[in-house]
Amino acid sequence: MIIAMSPAGGWYLFCLGLAAGLAVLAMSAYLAVSPRWLRWMLLGCGMLMILRYLCMTSLALLLTPPNSFWLHRFWFGSTIGLTFPTLVALDQLVRHPAVTPRLLLRWYAPFFGVFLLVLLFGRIQLVSDPLIGLRPTLGWFGLGPLILADTVFVAGVFGLCAVLWRRLTSLPIRLALAGLLAAYAALAIDGLSLLTGGWVERPFLFSEMLALAALWAAFHIARLSQ
Repeated sequence: MIIAMSPAGGWYLFCLGLAAGLAVLAMSAYLAVSPRWLRWMLLGCGMLMILRYLCMTSLALLLTPPNSFWLHRFWFGSTIGLTFPTLVALDQLVRHPAVTPRLLLRWYAPFFGVFLLVLLFGRIQLVSDPLIGLRPTLGWFGLGPLILADTVFVAGVFGLCAVLWRRLTSLPIRLALAGLLAAYAALAIDGLSLLTGGWVERPFLFSEMLALAALWAAFHIARLSQ
Protein backbone atom coordinates (compact mmCIF):
# COMPACT_ATOMS: atom_id res chain seq x y z
CA MET A 1 0.00 0.00 0.00
CA ILE A 2 1.34 3.44 -0.98
CA ILE A 3 1.58 6.15 1.68
CA ALA A 4 0.08 9.57 0.90
CA MET A 5 3.10 11.84 1.26
CA SER A 6 3.02 15.20 3.05
CA PRO A 7 4.84 18.19 1.49
CA ALA A 8 7.73 17.50 3.88
CA GLY A 9 7.73 13.87 2.76
CA GLY A 10 7.84 15.00 -0.86
CA TRP A 11 10.86 17.17 -0.07
CA TYR A 12 12.49 14.15 1.58
CA LEU A 13 11.99 12.11 -1.61
CA PHE A 14 13.47 14.96 -3.66
CA CYS A 15 16.55 14.93 -1.40
CA LEU A 16 16.84 11.17 -1.86
CA GLY A 17 16.85 11.64 -5.62
CA LEU A 18 19.48 14.37 -5.33
CA ALA A 19 21.63 12.16 -3.09
CA ALA A 20 21.39 9.30 -5.59
CA GLY A 21 22.46 11.70 -8.35
CA LEU A 22 25.50 12.75 -6.30
CA ALA A 23 26.35 9.09 -5.79
CA VAL A 24 26.34 8.63 -9.57
CA LEU A 25 28.51 11.75 -9.90
CA ALA A 26 31.04 10.31 -7.45
CA MET A 27 31.01 7.03 -9.36
CA SER A 28 31.91 8.92 -12.55
CA ALA A 29 35.10 10.07 -10.80
CA TYR A 30 35.90 6.52 -9.67
CA LEU A 31 36.16 5.46 -13.34
CA ALA A 32 39.57 7.14 -13.63
CA VAL A 33 41.09 5.12 -10.76
CA SER A 34 43.49 2.26 -11.40
CA PRO A 35 44.14 -0.64 -11.06
CA ARG A 36 40.93 -2.10 -12.44
CA TRP A 37 40.07 -4.16 -9.34
CA LEU A 38 40.27 -1.03 -7.16
CA ARG A 39 38.04 0.82 -9.62
CA TRP A 40 35.43 -1.95 -9.39
CA MET A 41 35.57 -1.88 -5.59
CA LEU A 42 34.90 1.86 -5.64
CA LEU A 43 32.03 1.41 -8.09
CA GLY A 44 30.65 -1.24 -5.73
CA CYS A 45 30.76 1.33 -2.93
CA GLY A 46 28.84 3.72 -5.15
CA MET A 47 26.22 1.05 -5.84
CA LEU A 48 25.85 0.51 -2.07
CA MET A 49 24.96 4.19 -1.73
CA ILE A 50 22.43 4.01 -4.56
CA LEU A 51 20.86 0.86 -3.07
CA ARG A 52 20.67 2.67 0.27
CA TYR A 53 18.67 5.50 -1.29
CA LEU A 54 16.44 3.06 -3.18
CA CYS A 55 15.79 1.26 0.11
CA MET A 56 14.97 4.55 1.84
CA THR A 57 12.62 5.52 -1.00
CA SER A 58 10.77 2.21 -0.94
CA LEU A 59 10.28 2.31 2.83
CA ALA A 60 9.06 5.91 2.63
CA LEU A 61 6.45 5.06 -0.03
CA LEU A 62 5.18 1.69 1.18
CA LEU A 63 2.98 1.34 4.24
CA THR A 64 3.58 -2.42 4.39
CA PRO A 65 7.03 -2.99 2.84
CA PRO A 66 8.26 -6.50 2.03
CA ASN A 67 10.00 -8.29 4.87
CA SER A 68 13.25 -8.42 2.94
CA PHE A 69 16.51 -9.31 4.69
CA TRP A 70 18.66 -7.47 2.14
CA LEU A 71 16.39 -4.50 1.55
CA HIS A 72 16.59 -3.39 5.16
CA ARG A 73 20.35 -3.93 5.38
CA PHE A 74 21.13 -1.79 2.36
CA TRP A 75 19.84 1.07 4.52
CA PHE A 76 23.21 0.98 6.32
CA GLY A 77 25.29 0.74 3.13
CA SER A 78 26.91 4.13 3.75
CA THR A 79 29.10 2.54 6.42
CA ILE A 80 31.18 1.08 3.59
CA GLY A 81 29.98 3.21 0.68
CA LEU A 82 31.51 6.41 2.08
CA THR A 83 34.46 5.24 4.17
CA PHE A 84 36.50 3.18 1.70
CA PRO A 85 36.31 5.79 -1.10
CA THR A 86 37.53 8.41 1.39
CA LEU A 87 40.65 6.38 2.15
CA VAL A 88 41.33 5.91 -1.58
CA ALA A 89 40.68 9.61 -2.26
CA LEU A 90 43.33 10.62 0.28
CA ASP A 91 45.80 8.24 -1.34
CA GLN A 92 44.98 9.61 -4.79
CA LEU A 93 45.65 13.15 -3.57
CA VAL A 94 49.00 12.29 -1.99
CA ARG A 95 50.36 9.60 -4.35
CA HIS A 96 52.96 8.44 -1.83
CA PRO A 97 55.15 5.79 -3.52
CA ALA A 98 55.21 3.60 -0.41
CA VAL A 99 51.40 3.35 -0.25
CA THR A 100 49.96 0.77 -2.63
CA PRO A 101 46.28 -0.16 -3.19
CA ARG A 102 46.87 -3.48 -1.44
CA LEU A 103 48.31 -1.66 1.58
CA LEU A 104 45.18 0.51 1.66
CA LEU A 105 43.09 -2.66 1.75
CA ARG A 106 45.08 -3.97 4.73
CA TRP A 107 44.56 -0.69 6.56
CA TYR A 108 40.85 -0.73 5.84
CA ALA A 109 40.33 -4.45 6.58
CA PRO A 110 39.51 -4.04 10.33
CA PHE A 111 36.85 -1.42 9.60
CA PHE A 112 35.47 -3.42 6.70
CA GLY A 113 35.21 -6.48 8.96
CA VAL A 114 33.20 -4.58 11.58
CA PHE A 115 30.93 -2.89 9.02
CA LEU A 116 30.28 -6.16 7.17
CA LEU A 117 29.46 -8.05 10.38
CA VAL A 118 26.99 -5.34 11.38
CA LEU A 119 25.39 -5.33 7.92
CA LEU A 120 25.03 -9.10 7.83
CA PHE A 121 24.27 -9.99 11.44
CA GLY A 122 23.12 -6.80 13.19
CA ARG A 123 19.62 -7.07 14.62
CA ILE A 124 17.34 -4.76 12.63
CA GLN A 125 13.85 -3.62 13.56
CA LEU A 126 11.49 -1.43 11.55
CA VAL A 127 10.10 1.62 13.35
CA SER A 128 7.70 4.30 12.14
CA ASP A 129 8.71 7.88 11.46
CA PRO A 130 6.31 10.79 10.88
CA LEU A 131 8.27 12.03 7.87
CA ILE A 132 10.09 9.11 6.25
CA GLY A 133 7.51 6.37 6.81
CA LEU A 134 9.36 3.32 8.06
CA ARG A 135 13.05 3.02 8.85
CA PRO A 136 15.25 0.20 10.12
CA THR A 137 17.12 0.64 13.39
CA LEU A 138 20.00 -1.37 14.77
CA GLY A 139 20.02 -2.95 18.20
CA TRP A 140 22.95 -2.12 20.46
CA PHE A 141 24.67 -5.40 19.55
CA GLY A 142 25.24 -3.93 16.10
CA LEU A 143 25.09 -0.23 16.91
CA GLY A 144 27.86 -0.34 19.54
CA PRO A 145 30.59 -1.78 17.26
CA LEU A 146 29.39 0.47 14.45
CA ILE A 147 29.77 3.61 16.58
CA LEU A 148 33.21 2.50 17.76
CA ALA A 149 34.48 1.73 14.26
CA ASP A 150 33.03 4.96 12.86
CA THR A 151 34.61 7.01 15.66
CA VAL A 152 38.05 5.54 15.10
CA PHE A 153 37.78 5.95 11.33
CA VAL A 154 36.60 9.57 11.52
CA ALA A 155 39.37 10.41 14.02
CA GLY A 156 41.90 8.85 11.65
CA VAL A 157 40.54 10.85 8.69
CA PHE A 158 40.72 14.09 10.65
CA GLY A 159 44.26 13.37 11.84
CA LEU A 160 45.49 12.37 8.38
CA CYS A 161 43.87 15.37 6.70
CA ALA A 162 45.43 17.71 9.28
CA VAL A 163 48.91 16.25 8.67
CA LEU A 164 48.51 16.45 4.91
CA TRP A 165 47.23 20.00 5.15
CA ARG A 166 50.44 21.05 6.88
CA ARG A 167 52.77 19.19 4.54
CA LEU A 168 51.17 19.82 1.15
CA THR A 169 51.28 23.28 -0.38
CA SER A 170 49.10 22.76 -3.47
CA LEU A 171 46.00 24.95 -3.17
CA PRO A 172 43.67 22.57 -5.11
CA ILE A 173 44.72 19.62 -2.93
CA ARG A 174 44.22 21.71 0.20
CA LEU A 175 40.72 22.61 -1.03
CA ALA A 176 39.97 18.91 -1.59
CA LEU A 177 41.17 18.12 1.93
CA ALA A 178 39.04 20.95 3.31
CA GLY A 179 35.99 19.50 1.56
CA LEU A 180 36.59 16.06 3.06
CA LEU A 181 37.14 17.59 6.50
CA ALA A 182 33.90 19.57 6.27
CA ALA A 183 31.98 16.50 5.14
CA TYR A 184 33.29 14.32 7.94
CA ALA A 185 32.69 17.07 10.49
CA ALA A 186 29.05 17.13 9.38
CA LEU A 187 28.83 13.33 9.50
CA ALA A 188 30.40 13.29 12.97
CA ILE A 189 27.90 15.86 14.28
CA ASP A 190 25.01 13.87 12.83
CA GLY A 191 26.52 10.69 14.28
CA LEU A 192 25.96 12.06 17.78
CA SER A 193 22.26 11.42 17.19
CA LEU A 194 23.02 7.70 17.34
CA LEU A 195 23.82 8.10 21.01
CA THR A 196 20.69 10.07 21.82
CA GLY A 197 17.88 9.25 19.44
CA GLY A 198 18.84 6.42 17.13
CA TRP A 199 19.73 6.53 13.47
CA VAL A 200 18.19 9.81 12.35
CA GLU A 201 18.07 10.02 8.55
CA ARG A 202 17.04 13.57 7.84
CA PRO A 203 20.28 15.29 8.91
CA PHE A 204 22.36 12.39 7.60
CA LEU A 205 21.10 12.97 4.07
CA PHE A 206 22.59 16.46 3.91
CA SER A 207 25.96 15.43 5.35
CA GLU A 208 26.05 12.43 3.02
CA MET A 209 25.38 14.66 0.03
CA LEU A 210 28.23 16.88 1.17
CA ALA A 211 30.48 13.83 1.53
CA LEU A 212 29.62 12.54 -1.96
CA ALA A 213 30.31 15.96 -3.47
CA ALA A 214 33.61 16.16 -1.56
CA LEU A 215 34.60 12.70 -2.83
CA TRP A 216 33.87 13.68 -6.42
CA ALA A 217 35.94 16.86 -6.00
CA ALA A 218 38.84 14.99 -4.36
CA PHE A 219 39.08 12.36 -7.11
CA HIS A 220 38.66 15.02 -9.80
CA ILE A 221 41.41 17.21 -8.32
CA ALA A 222 43.67 14.19 -7.87
CA ARG A 223 43.28 13.30 -11.56
CA LEU A 224 44.02 16.87 -12.68
CA SER A 225 47.08 17.05 -10.38
CA GLN A 226 48.78 13.99 -11.87
